[in-house]
Order: sequence, then C-alpha cells, then structure tokens
Amino acid sequence: MPPVIAPGYFLTWHTYGTWLHGDEAGSVDTEHNRFGTPRLAPDAAAFRAAMHSLRDRPLVLSQLARVLVDRVMSDHCRLRQWDLRALAVRSNHVHVVIAAPTIKPELIVKQLKEWGTRKLREHRIVGMSQHVWADHGSTIYLFESGSLENAIRYVLEMQDDPPEGHGRPDWQAMYGLRGR
Repeated sequence: MPPVIAPGYFLTWHTYGTWLHGDEAGSVDTEHNRFGTPRLAPDAAAFRAAMHSLRDRPLVLSQLARVLVDRVMSDHCRLRQWDLRALAVRSNHVHVVIAAPTIKPELIVKQLKEWGTRKLREHRIVGMSQHVWADHGSTIYLFESGSLENAIRYVLEMQDDPPEGHGRPDWQAMYGLRGR
C-alpha cells in the first residue's frame, strides 16, 4: 500500500530539552498524540525527572542561529523542490508548512533537522556531539478545506518574537541558559 500523502503538512519540532514530559505547557506520549487528544497535564516530578535525564543542556537558539537555520532549511526545500509555504524558526522550536508534498512528513522533518544541525555545527554554535533537536515532532496532515491556509497564517502571522534566551523559567534558570 502506498504511503498517505496529504495536500499539505504542518510540521513542528523543538530544540533539544526545551519541551519535556511534565512541562507546564502539557506534553504528549504514545497515548496522547492523536489530533484532538488533550495533552498530559503538567507534572512537576515528571518534569524534574526528564530534566535530570538530559545528556546535554537544553538548546535555545540565538537570533544568529535562527537566521542560519531558516536560511539552510529554505534552501533545502528549494533544492528538493518542496513547496515551502511557511517557515518560522523560533528560539526553541521550528514550524514548517509544505504544500503538495511528494514524500512522507517524517522524511522532510529528518532532512530539515539534519541540515539545520550541519549549519549550526559549521558555524560552531553547537558542538559536534551536542544534541540539537528533540527526537520527535508533530506531523499534521492538512486534508480539511482551509487547513493549509490556516497553518500558513499561524506560522507567518501568529508567532511572537521573544527576546534572545527566552524560555520557561524552570529550565532556563536551572541551566542558566542564554541563546546560543
């Protein structure tokens, strides 16, 4: 059976360590990751355990890092001839909207993460063994009428632009983070 390809994808993933189980924003697991399923409630103990299990410090992207990642991801989409409709590289996550995709969303996310990582390492913003991205991301298939336009509007018009080093105070304070 051929893979399901939607008219568009809305893809989101976080930088390493910036959205953990127990987080105050809620989190997801294998039982709470379907569209429309509520997130898990905040859980301070689970959050502390997730923080202590990290192998590297959480990564918050500086303005320079965000610009570099944006540029390399845009270039890669052009190279692959993916119809990139929206891209927002934030301090702790990335949103991408692709129209008329020809491959599965997981492959797009994988390639964009790889190219973003290469660019950050090339500019010595992250170390060679440092984790850059969370293992998983959100892959929303845009089948509904108007969903592609709504996702584009969300990514291009509804993102805030927090100051460098922005992040929830619990993990930011714990590691003394500033954007890199």
